[in-house]
Amino acid sequence: MICARCTKPIKSDEPSEKVEHHGGTGAGATMDVHARRCQPAPQQTSPTRRIR
Repeated sequence: MICARCTKPIKSDEPSEKVEHHGGTGAGATMDVHARRCQPAPQQTSPTRRIR
C-alpha cells in the first residue's frame, strides 16, 4: 500500500487508516494513510523559471 499523504509505502506491520475522500462532482474514493500523521509530499504551486 502507498500512503495518500506522503506517497511512501505503508509496511504490513505499520498501523494505517482508511480515509473517505468525497468527490465534488463524482464518486469519492477510499484512501489509505499512515495512522501517525506523516509529512505531506511536496507539491509545486507555481511555475519554475525557464533556463535557456
